[in-house]
Amino acid sequence: MNDAVGGSRYRAHPHPPTGAKIFAFLLLINVVYGNGVTRHRRDDLKELHVGALFPMEAGAGGWPGGVACRPAVEMAFEDVNNDPRVLNGYVFKLHHHNSKCQPGLAAKKIFELLYKDPVKLILLSGCSPVTTMVAEAAPVWNLIVLSYGASSPALSNRERFPTLFRTHPSANMQNPTRCKLFERFKWKKITIIQSVEEVFTSTAKDLEEQCRERGIRVERQSFYGDPTDAVKTLVRQDARIILGLFYVTEARRVLCQAYKHGLYGRKYVWWFIGWYADTWYYPPPEEGLNCTAEQMAEAAAYHFTTENIMLSRDSKPAISGMTGLEFQKRLTEMIATDPANAGGFPEAPLAYDAVWAMALAFNCTLNSLPKGMDLIDFDYNNTLIFEHLFKCVKDTQFKGVSGQVKFSDLGDRIARTQIEQLQNGKYVLLGYYDSVKHELDWFGNEIWHDGRGPPTDSTIVKESLLTVTIEIYTIVVILAVVAIIASLGLFVFNVQYSYRSVIIQSQPQCNNILIVGCALCSISLVLMGLPAEGITFPREFFSILCHSRISILMIGFTFAYGSMFAKVWIVHRMSASENQELAAISKDEEDGSPWESIRMLIAAMVGRQALVAAALRKISTHAYGSLVARRPCILNQPIPPAKFYTVIASLFGIDMLIILVWIVVDPLQRKEQRFSLQDPPADTEEDIKLLPILELCESNHQEMWIALILGYKCLLLVFGLFLAYESRNLKLRYINDSRFVGLSIYNVAILSLVTGPVVTLLIPSRGDANFAFLSATVLLCTYFSMGLVFVPKIVHIYRVTQSKDEAALANACLRSTISKSDQLRFEQLMKENSELKKQIDIRENRIAECRKILERRLGIAPESSSGALQSTGSVPGKTEITSTSPPSFATNNNNNSSGCQNDENSTIEAYKIQEDTVSSSEDANQNFESGTERATQSTGFNNTTMLLDFNEDTNTGHCSDFDDDSSITSNEILL
Repeated sequence: MNDAVGGSRYRAHPHPPTGAKIFAFLLLINVVYGNGVTRHRRDDLKELHVGALFPMEAGAGGWPGGVACRPAVEMAFEDVNNDPRVLNGYVFKLHHHNSKCQPGLAAKKIFELLYKDPVKLILLSGCSPVTTMVAEAAPVWNLIVLSYGASSPALSNRERFPTLFRTHPSANMQNPTRCKLFERFKWKKITIIQSVEEVFTSTAKDLEEQCRERGIRVERQSFYGDPTDAVKTLVRQDARIILGLFYVTEARRVLCQAYKHGLYGRKYVWWFIGWYADTWYYPPPEEGLNCTAEQMAEAAAYHFTTENIMLSRDSKPAISGMTGLEFQKRLTEMIATDPANAGGFPEAPLAYDAVWAMALAFNCTLNSLPKGMDLIDFDYNNTLIFEHLFKCVKDTQFKGVSGQVKFSDLGDRIARTQIEQLQNGKYVLLGYYDSVKHELDWFGNEIWHDGRGPPTDSTIVKESLLTVTIEIYTIVVILAVVAIIASLGLFVFNVQYSYRSVIIQSQPQCNNILIVGCALCSISLVLMGLPAEGITFPREFFSILCHSRISILMIGFTFAYGSMFAKVWIVHRMSASENQELAAISKDEEDGSPWESIRMLIAAMVGRQALVAAALRKISTHAYGSLVARRPCILNQPIPPAKFYTVIASLFGIDMLIILVWIVVDPLQRKEQRFSLQDPPADTEEDIKLLPILELCESNHQEMWIALILGYKCLLLVFGLFLAYESRNLKLRYINDSRFVGLSIYNVAILSLVTGPVVTLLIPSRGDANFAFLSATVLLCTYFSMGLVFVPKIVHIYRVTQSKDEAALANACLRSTISKSDQLRFEQLMKENSELKKQIDIRENRIAECRKILERRLGIAPESSSGALQSTGSVPGKTEITSTSPPSFATNNNNNSSGCQNDENSTIEAYKIQEDTVSSSEDANQNFESGTERATQSTGFNNTTMLLDFNEDTNTGHCSDFDDDSSITSNEILL
């Protein structure tokens, strides 16, 4: 713990003459043995006058160093005057004033000192603001200024302050120590909060330059008076290592604000100037701080201080014959206040040594002056004595109570720096740093709040890659795998039952492309979720991943949706062609159309049975003949698969063109989108913040490509919706699933049109939401499409045997000979017949009620009357005329046109037999009618009953969408 370098010798001149060496030797002997030369009588001593300014009050944020420094200076004057080794025959005289650490007041006092006798040989000054003013003015009077308490780095400017020397080291002397400790604790960011005084501004600038050379980032905040705004800025800047440069009054204000804003504790380390009193952080009542002593002590706990060594702890005595501790004990007895609260107590050894430096310089000057010239001959115009005195001060070197005293070429004190920490209310010495030798003596006594070592210089920012959570990714992958397995199963089903009519008539090749598209879309979801939580992906291959998942999804969508789009497109085109042909012959059908007889039949149901019979004959002879005679419908003709392939290939070619141009011209690259810092989980003990980073696939013209793809796909979806709606009632024999395909297009289009803009425009930066929306859309579209297209086929094959399926195929071939317009008219006839049957039932009920009323009035017993009526035939009965159904002809799986032609010939013959049967039945009905009319005339009632019933064979009609309402029917007419 030796802080002084060298022995107790002093040097008044770099090359003193022999007499000077002998004098110095005699002085040393006197110090060691206590003997010396007897001084002259005081009446014979010559007076050497010294002017001094002491800051006895802090003033507005100043330094009250004169409280302890003035007693130290007076002690030094006494010791020098009593020491016969120095200035033998001379005596020091001190003239001093209170500067209050205010430059304006100090200027007034210094002029009083200069312009009032006697002439002053040298000036002593205290705080930096006053020293700045005095040192700038002193060269005018050829005066040397010796400062004991000025630490401003600005005072090291020799051009501005040519006659200034300081026993107080420059504040810049502490900056190398601070930088060394910053590096030791691995801090790369510090924040300086300072007052606007020049001393602190210069220190902060020098520290910033030294830190930058070592790669340490420095941020600065300054204030004047109220530090509240500056402290708030520290909070916003997330300052953790904070260095304060200000006087003690401002230090207390800053510390109070730091407590209010939470800038203390485990996360923060404060650095203050070391020349404050030991209990500086306790607020005096006159300052009116809004913080208690306990709060201030809590905020000040474990802060660090750096200060140049001001008190030697060496056991060897200084030039005055005292050690540093002996001086401190003697000074404590002189001052009235507690040393811990006495302003300038730490700097008092510097003031004491400043007087001794002055005395030794005077000694040197006396020995170097020309013969016949004395120090008492000095006046403010005497440059010769000034030059000798300046040189002697510059070369002075001795061991003082503050340590080894020597000056640099800039007049600064060269000294070591000590580091202390406030622990449990007391300052503990942590080590020393020699800025000349760059050596750090560290004792390792530091204590941290949490006991885990020094805190970080700022919040630790950890990059947090925003990925899809493993739970969502796992669920999506499982559903995607299920969809792929289902696709494989449906493909096997489509191949295995390719001989069944329900598969043949649904374009199985087109359905296979649908299956491949659904599988590709499911595979793309596995790539879309990468990188997921816990699943990394090499960055050098990220561009390949970007293009792969987009390309696979586009191609899969084209195959799946394109196959369905091709079906509704072809259905719509064939329907349009059929409508054009029907329009060409519509005029011929309007003239003498046999279906007008049906409307006549309904109008004549009031009781005109003859008209009914005539209408039925007309239907039999003309309507069915017309149905059979018409040409085959083109909607029921086989469709070449090449038409579907052409549509799908066109869409696939457009996708490949876009993908290739995109890859070549403007490829996708990995880009990072950074978000604002987020708090870590609640159980995290480290002082960290999470920096969310989202990996994106972007190109230079990303918006253009997105707009191109979305525009093209949206038009395709909207056009598919239009075609599906237009062809919703159209049925083609060889596209028997067109209705289910239309439903699938509805689902795909609506989901895609809603999800696409949401994923692309609204939530592109939310990984989980984006992936969840996209996955839900793709999976729903996949499952809906495969379910609507294939589940009805699976159910049909499960319920309908192959033999019934072949019979239905033969009947479907038979129906293919009837035109579409005749089929529509036939269905209209069925509806009108159903309404007719309902009216007949109502009239029969009314007849039965009237018959009962008649029997009661005639007094006829129910049994006998019933029997009589039955025997006499007075009650009209029902006579059925049934037109036999056309026979079913089984056809082979090829369903060739020759088979259909044979079925057509057989159907014509069957219809002829049916017409003969109807004619014979009508003759019988006419005979029955005459008997009925006579019976009703005797009872006063006229009654007409007719029932026309067409029963449809439910085993037929599987040519389109598995509907039963379009199969071949048989007609039953009850009269």
